[in-house]
Amino acid sequence: MTETSLSIEDRGPVRILTMTGRPKRGNPLSAALTRALHDAVLAAERDPEVRVMVLAGTESYFSVGADLTEVHELSATQAVLDDWLAEFDRIAQARKPLIAAVRGVALGGGFELALTCDMIVCASDAKLGLPETGIGVIAGQGGTQRLLQLAGRSVATDLILTGRNLSGAEALAMGIVARSCPADQVLDQAVAVAEAIAARSQVAVRFAREVLREAADHPIRQSLKVERLLASLVLDSQECRDGIGEFLARKSAGAKA
Repeated sequence: MTETSLSIEDRGPVRILTMTGRPKRGNPLSAALTRALHDAVLAAERDPEVRVMVLAGTESYFSVGADLTEVHELSATQAVLDDWLAEFDRIAQARKPLIAAVRGVALGGGFELALTCDMIVCASDAKLGLPETGIGVIAGQGGTQRLLQLAGRSVATDLILTGRNLSGAEALAMGIVARSCPADQVLDQAVAVAEAIAARSQVAVRFAREVLREAADHPIRQSLKVERLLASLVLDSQECRDGIGEFLARKSAGAKA
């Protein structure tokens, strides 16, 4: 396996995409891994045998979010020119249902990735959060908008401005995740949900998703653009440079200890 790889497994009409990019580091969402995931979703859309997708990580990490080594080298101008973070929006617009199977840690961009899915099946002891403001950046992959939709302004403000984490059980109570169960049952539960969807009319499922998305997404399309723009612009702030630099230095020192 390369560090950008996805493990792909088909169980009948369900395609399971398991992130295997540097799992010991928490599956950071490097540009290469994000592109690989984007391409895998497009391939599943084109495959007539696939009806539903499940996105998973390892038992310990769904994903810790953006690869900060890459982000630290990115300027605001280059981020805007490169349409940074646009892949997440395309994944969110997948034409076939996508279910996140979250075990362990899903923080920052990892949590945002889960939020792009149609629903989240989550371990009750999973760790979910948007800690970006602690290192001088903001969530820029739809996290602010999608969390606001699901949990409401008060909860979203609390999590985003304080960086507080939620357990999977707490996220279920808040309506952020659809189902919560013991960690060793998460993948099977997500596949079972996918199989239940796959057994229904493809046309009806497709149209029902369009209606749901129209109601959910239409009011926030402009807000998503603003979020991505501001997430890019904050990259040039000194607090961002210092915050990410200090974080990477601590990680490097910890790895050498």
